[in-house]
Amino acid sequence: MKGVRKTFLKMEGFFYYIYSMLQNSYIIKCPWCRTEFSNVTLSNCTNCGGTIEYQKNTHELGPKPPIAPRELPAKFVRRIKYTGNVYTMIGIIFTIPFFWSVIFPIIGIFCWRKGLKDASNELIPLQHGSIAQGEITSVEYDHSKTINGKHPLTVNFSFTVGARTYQGNVGNIFTSINQLKQAGESVWIVYMPENPDLSSVWPPMV
Repeated sequence: MKGVRKTFLKMEGFFYYIYSMLQNSYIIKCPWCRTEFSNVTLSNCTNCGGTIEYQKNTHELGPKPPIAPRELPAKFVRRIKYTGNVYTMIGIIFTIPFFWSVIFPIIGIFCWRKGLKDASNELIPLQHGSIAQGEITSVEYDHSKTINGKHPLTVNFSFTVGARTYQGNVGNIFTSINQLKQAGESVWIVYMPENPDLSSVWPPMV
């Protein structure tokens, strides 16, 4: 009986250890390059250098963005302009492989330019924008775009400057942000004072 009791106590201690590990386990995900870290406390991502003080998988507002100008991680800028930009990727596919034709490069250049313009409109306020507190108004799928059989998500938001309320959105989101963020939640918005229609969410959700 003593042997059985001893074995039982060891098993009980083992399962308690596993339970404690699971309870204390959490994932930190960099909002700039999507690198995941487990059970660590970091202020900056070791992969891209971006700040990870605030996680997008929380319903809290998080710390206020730093004062402009802000330096964005190079990997994030590259993803917004190219690898994570639907229009840019379509433009590259239509332009480079079919350079010998006529119609495909025309379509490709149009998409390429649109993709870079959309990217610029998102990056400029992240780098140089003023700060305001906003609110998510909806999270919905963009059925006009498809990559690998998946539709990206768009987060729509509103914020007030002076006495006027502005609407904005961030798109090309291929993570399950709709399971993490909901309409009515507060978010930090960065916007250009001379043109508040140029705005984005801080930290990024893409």
